[in-house]
Amino acid sequence: LVPCAALALFIHPSTSHNLVNRIFWAFCVYLEAVSVLPQLRVMQNTKIVEPFTAHYVFALGVARFLSCAHWVLQV
Repeated sequence: LVPCAALALFIHPSTSHNLVNRIFWAFCVYLEAVSVLPQLRVMQNTKIVEPFTAHYVFALGVARFLSCAHWVLQV
């Protein structure tokens, strides 16, 4: 939470919205990008994981990372 909040304070979009709204929006984007990491860690520690579940979580993580990367490149 803290690294996402610090990053949102420094890197946020420059739109016509209020500064607080822009920072909260950036915080949500960054938090969404890293929210899949605890799921991946639990799956890594659990030795029995169904392949479909593993592929889904991996694809979800890639999609969130690419979404965040696209947003940062747009800023």
